Amino acid sequence: MLAMLWFAGLGVLGWRALGGGQSSAVSGAAFRELVADGRVERVVLRDGGDVQAWLRGGRRVRVRLPDSTVTPDGALVAQLSGQNVDLRFEGRGQWLSILLNFLPVALFLAVWVGVPLGLLALGAAWRRRRRTERVNVAEG
Repeated sequence: MLAMLWFAGLGVLGWRALGGGQSSAVSGAAFRELVADGRVERVVLRDGGDVQAWLRGGRRVRVRLPDSTVTPDGALVAQLSGQNVDLRFEGRGQWLSILLNFLPVALFLAVWVGVPLGLLALGAAWRRRRRTERVNVAEG
């Protein structure tokens, strides 16, 4: 479990270092204004109303809109399509479900592999200690 948390932390740090965290949040009204001005180049619409947009010039913004606005048949999508904006719809990430599905496998390995290996290591350490005690008694 600690290893999974360690690698998740490294992944987040790597994502931020590669520029994943360099977007600014704007309000819904400011986003609609950007769309009306024709400054939006590409948009990714996600379930739950999360929207990421890339503006002309390379700047990235994110906005949280109501779910009803982000539907494929909504007025915002029609306006973006009319301006030939690159649109993409995405579902929610499935990392949590993947991790939860991996948990029973990790517990199985911990119980059926980790415990016997730990017991073998303890037995080997106990045997090594007994041998050194016998050598010390025989020499003395």
